[in-house]
Amino acid sequence: MDDSSDDDTQGYPHFETLHVQTPLIHSPKLSIKLDCNIYYKIESIQPSGSVKMRGIGNFCYKAVESRGTDIHFICGSGVNTVLAVAYCARQLNVNAILVMPKETPAPICDAVRLEGSQLILYGENWDVAESHARKLVKRNGVYVPSADHEHIWEGHASIIHELRDQLGDDNPPAAIVCPVGGGGLLNGVITGLQEVGWKQVPVIAVETHGSNAFQASVVAGKLITLSNISTIASGLASTSISAKSLELSLVHPVVPFAVSDAMAADAVRLFAEDNKLIVEAASGAGLSLCYTQVIRDILPSLEQDADVVVLVTGGSDISLAQLDEYRKKYFRPPVIVKSGGEVFLKMEDKLTHIANHLDMADPMGISSDNLAKIHQKPQHHQLPPPAAAVPPPPPLPPSASLPPSTPPPLISQSQQQQQQNPHHHHHHHHQTSSQKSKAEASTPSSSNMAMMDAIMEDVASQHSITTTGTYENDMLHDQENLTPTPNNLMTPMTQ
Repeated sequence: MDDSSDDDTQGYPHFETLHVQTPLIHSPKLSIKLDCNIYYKIESIQPSGSVKMRGIGNFCYKAVESRGTDIHFICGSGVNTVLAVAYCARQLNVNAILVMPKETPAPICDAVRLEGSQLILYGENWDVAESHARKLVKRNGVYVPSADHEHIWEGHASIIHELRDQLGDDNPPAAIVCPVGGGGLLNGVITGLQEVGWKQVPVIAVETHGSNAFQASVVAGKLITLSNISTIASGLASTSISAKSLELSLVHPVVPFAVSDAMAADAVRLFAEDNKLIVEAASGAGLSLCYTQVIRDILPSLEQDADVVVLVTGGSDISLAQLDEYRKKYFRPPVIVKSGGEVFLKMEDKLTHIANHLDMADPMGISSDNLAKIHQKPQHHQLPPPAAAVPPPPPLPPSASLPPSTPPPLISQSQQQQQQNPHHHHHHHHQTSSQKSKAEASTPSSSNMAMMDAIMEDVASQHSITTTGTYENDMLHDQENLTPTPNNLMTPMTQ
């Protein structure tokens, strides 16, 4: 049976009955740290505990809208998807059969049963569970996929419509940080940006090293299926990406980026300490770009009044015991990231290109032996071998837009001298003549275009990037010596 219900329906325009609108929270701490406005879109408060509620809610609603309640939902597509289906089934008065691996934690099993769904524990992993679930689809059954369906993308697009209401029509964000697993959320975010006219707002698509199907596909220029995945971020664990994700990356600016499991886990700890909220490692992957200041390396031209939105996707694959384990095992790990086909390690407050040292099976992203060897060798910040590099696109004229799926920009050779300036990271980051203040330009065709043009000027072959220092040790010093701008003091807009 097909994964979807009939498509001849007028649609569900508002979504409120299944998912809830979520707050946009300003982070003074990270805003001061990064010298721009950092906002959290808090999806962890969705009824099912994660952003999945948006996409799955719309899919389930439309299935009932077209076929009535004499159906039953079937799903075995991951913890957060299953929990969302269980909630939707109860709200829509529909039966549900949900399949999860035998070793699924008891609290998650209890949550599914509490919603009234039939739970089957089957197999040793999610691949086996999903395969079994699909075999259970009969005449009145509707299999609910995790990501790859247009109704799911449509539901996720609602997050951008909310952002437009919260930030204002004429105030698009400078960037959106979006964790990526199977691609459902990414597709919805890009679709929503296109719908509201924010076509130049870049999406930073974050994965972990051991589950980077989207990054691998963009680099290869075709869909890639990973032979195996290894990540603690179960919400991002996918061997392949939706074909729609690769298609959309060709028409919208997307920056594929990968971080280590340890970076994601440590960001979960820091986010919990700062905000008294607990989220799973999939959310931590996106948050880690801010806590390690890598977002400044990806977007070096961010102005002080720029707004960066981090989608805090929530998730139920986390507990206090896991959080304590993260604190013990992954406290302040090495910062090792992957941009395109190149790997960078933060050393002495600089992102330095390293070759052939990424260990996808190691949560740290690099073995302790390799890390020790790198620190013993003098670093000359040389270019990687041509075969390992992703060729940068040619420079664009000021009126052009950023090519989609551009690898994260690195500082150009003309800016290397600026790294010697001790005030390099104060209020003007890689200013170019094409940049304008937000007061002069607040639409996608002006402020964001100027910022993206500046980014394109930064895309070059140099691979050593000065940053402001470790992401936690100097926090108290920053808060004592930096006065927030009015933007950093602004309160989130009410819905």
